[in-house]
Amino acid sequence: MDENNFNGCIPPRLFHLPLLQNLYFDDNSLSGQLSTEIRNLTSLQLLSLPGIFNLVGLHLCPCMAWHAANHLSGSIPPQLFHFHLPLLWYLHLDGNFLNSGEVRPDDEEGIENTTILQDLSFSRNKFSDDMLLLVLCLKGLNLLDLSYNDLSMEIPYEIGNLLPSISFLALSDNRLTGGIPRSMQKLNNLEGLYLQNNLLTGEILSWLLDFEGLRSLYVGGNRLILKNNVERAQNNNLFGLSLKYRGLFGEVIK
Repeated sequence: MDENNFNGCIPPRLFHLPLLQNLYFDDNSLSGQLSTEIRNLTSLQLLSLPGIFNLVGLHLCPCMAWHAANHLSGSIPPQLFHFHLPLLWYLHLDGNFLNSGEVRPDDEEGIENTTILQDLSFSRNKFSDDMLLLVLCLKGLNLLDLSYNDLSMEIPYEIGNLLPSISFLALSDNRLTGGIPRSMQKLNNLEGLYLQNNLLTGEILSWLLDFEGLRSLYVGGNRLILKNNVERAQNNNLFGLSLKYRGLFGEVIK
């Protein structure tokens, strides 16, 4: 149902189709809340209800950017993360006005064992720290985008142990504090890291520039220090590198 001009709330009848597998509402003008009745879509594998565009897609290829105009609001249904939707692997709700609501980090035990989510993109919403803490228990994630939200915590130091499969991690344009955790060295599948425009401090260590598969590294707009002993980047695969705005301190990489 993408690329139409639907407006108003999502019709309740759509939430009573137990055999429905894919639900696209890209490029529409839907509003209202996302109903808890979504739990009835027990065969759902893919849900796409973006409002503006996907940040990671825009960095990788401009042609992937979305130009939808949905504007859902209110709390996100906890049922999206629990056993109600056991087949859901793709969940994109970018560019709406959604908040964490009743979703809490103490729900994580049930979520970890009952979801196969791989692509989770919630950029440009109003999610708080609780959402980041919650999704970090989704060990099968390949893509996580929580850019342009209301995150204000430190990046959890154990993040490298919690997301072993992650390829694209976008936490940019929030108010994250602290440093870049050393545990990120364990993210062997990482291809894109987007941490720009936060309040991060500390050093950029050599390992961050030496990920073999890393293609995009955006850490500008923070208060990070480039260590003087980082003389060169060994990674020849980088095609996107941002160290701009509020600036790095230290010598330029040779």
